[in-house]
Amino acid sequence: MVNNPFSGFYYLMAGFGLISKPGLRRYVILPLIINIVLFIILLMLLFHYMDAFNHWFESLLPTWLQWLGNILWLFFFVGFFLIFIYAFVTIGNIVAAPFNSLLAEKVEQYLTGKMPEARGLLENIKDVPRILGRQFAIIGYYLPRAIVLLVLFFIPLAQPFAVVLWFIFNAWFMALTYIDYPTDNHRIPLNDVRAWLGQRRWTSLGFGASVLIASMIPVLNFFTIPAAAAAATRFWIEESQSGIFVPGLNRPF
Repeated sequence: MVNNPFSGFYYLMAGFGLISKPGLRRYVILPLIINIVLFIILLMLLFHYMDAFNHWFESLLPTWLQWLGNILWLFFFVGFFLIFIYAFVTIGNIVAAPFNSLLAEKVEQYLTGKMPEARGLLENIKDVPRILGRQFAIIGYYLPRAIVLLVLFFIPLAQPFAVVLWFIFNAWFMALTYIDYPTDNHRIPLNDVRAWLGQRRWTSLGFGASVLIASMIPVLNFFTIPAAAAAATRFWIEESQSGIFVPGLNRPF
């Protein structure tokens, strides 16, 4: 498929279609319940801390600059909301990682018709620490870069640029997070996964941005995590068949 953002959007739409298939629906139910409970808890925390931050921020501004505070608060709100989405997706992926990994395996089987290597219950249980460790490795990659971008939100007049950069970087992070499920099932190193995405940069950013936007839409966001895991699997299968992968090259971040 052509390397462009619309291809990434197409893959996410295909992911929503995949999780509705009769043979795959049962692998979505438990992650879906986890997402709903987690979303409610995080939303309550968001409103609590956002209100406290608003009072603190207003106390820093003199009366004659209150008008500027109202403008900047719009950017702070967008930033808070993006942080909320990041927290929802990140924590949701950590909690549901074993289920998303299994879903990616079943989607690959559904799309290719190839039966995975037979594994017993004990082997699946033993895989959980490795899958969770991989998720924490992705977070370890993300946090230092995110902290640098977050500093921009506290620099006067830099907030508009911070919002744009924050969105782009988080779109990349979404792509990396979900493509990791099918690639980790094949034990592909994380650096090579980043290189693979970098060789498909625009499709990857389009896919990640689509996931990020879908995560902001009420109700739809509950289905986005399993849909994105399924979509990333199709992305991985189709793009791996259509191009050559050179490990270690083209890592944009």
